[in-house]
This record gives sequence, C-alpha cells and structure tokens, in this order.
Amino acid sequence: MPLWLLVLPFLSCALLAQDNSSKEAPALTFREPFTLKLRVDKDHYYEQHFDKVPYVAENDIYLFLGDHFGINLTDNKGEFLTIAYQPDIAKADVQFGFTQEKAGDGIFMMMLTVQNKTDRRLSYEALMTVPKREGILKTSVVPIEPRLSSFESWPHPIVQLVLRNFRFSDSPAKRKGTVSSDQK
Repeated sequence: MPLWLLVLPFLSCALLAQDNSSKEAPALTFREPFTLKLRVDKDHYYEQHFDKVPYVAENDIYLFLGDHFGINLTDNKGEFLTIAYQPDIAKADVQFGFTQEKAGDGIFMMMLTVQNKTDRRLSYEALMTVPKREGILKTSVVPIEPRLSSFESWPHPIVQLVLRNFRFSDSPAKRKGTVSSDQK
C-alpha cells in the first residue's frame, strides 16, 4: 500500500480539526435567572421561573416580556444569516422590543417591535410558547423592509417567543412609476 494512502486520513483529520477550531461558536450571553410574570386578564397572572436563558443561541433569538436588545447579522452566503447578540442598541443591525399592552375590555396583548437597520429586506420565522398549553406553536410574521420597523401583536400572553431562520429576501414587487434605491 502506498505511504500517501496511510497519511491521507491523518491529514484529513488534522485539516478538519483546524477548520473547526477557526469556526468557534460565539460566546453566549445569558440573562440572570428571573421569574416571568404575565397578565392573563384583568384579574389573573401567569408566573414561571427561568434559570439561565441565552439571548441568542445557535442563531435562535429568545425573547421574553420586557426584553429590549439587538443583534448583528452576518451573511455567510448560506441559506440563513448568522446571528450575534448585540447589547448596545446603537451598534445593532436589528433591534427588538417585547412588551405586553392593555388592549381594552381586560384583554392584554403581546407586542413585538422589530427595527431593521440594514439596507435589505429581512425575513424570519417565529415560534412561541403560551401559558397552560403544551408544545411549541408556530406563528406568522411579516418581512421587515430596509430601514423600517415592524410591529407584530398577539391577543394573548406569550411565555417565550423564539425568532429564527433570518434571511435577506427580495424586495416586494416594484410599483410602476417608482424608483427603488438600487436604481438611483
């Protein structure tokens, strides 16, 4: 057997190990343990204790009532963007706020505010958990146009909202007679 066939597996392993070490996962930033308290209606609350939960992990964003932070995006020309937690809102590519608002008649709704500070249309998917219901629920969200904000609301309390699969998407169809910023 030629010597190079014996050495090839060792070289492959060494190159793979070197490649993986250069792609270290970003350090996670965790929230301090907390007890979430949500209004269910004018007379009732839902409470749940959480230990350490990251703001961002494996390109998923974890939002809880009262959160206000940002992320930075990296386009690695893959299917989805790489996400990094950015606590300094001024430096963030995308900014999030998650609140609970009184809608009237004793109804309390959840409101997600997303500000897209990039020059590209941003799409993503959302999942949620809600009080007294098992499992994870998928919910629809709209894409956010460049340099604009989006507001999403739900007419019920949300324990945790997870945003994932961020990607830049094509702009909506151009209206006749308008000039887009890329045509100027």
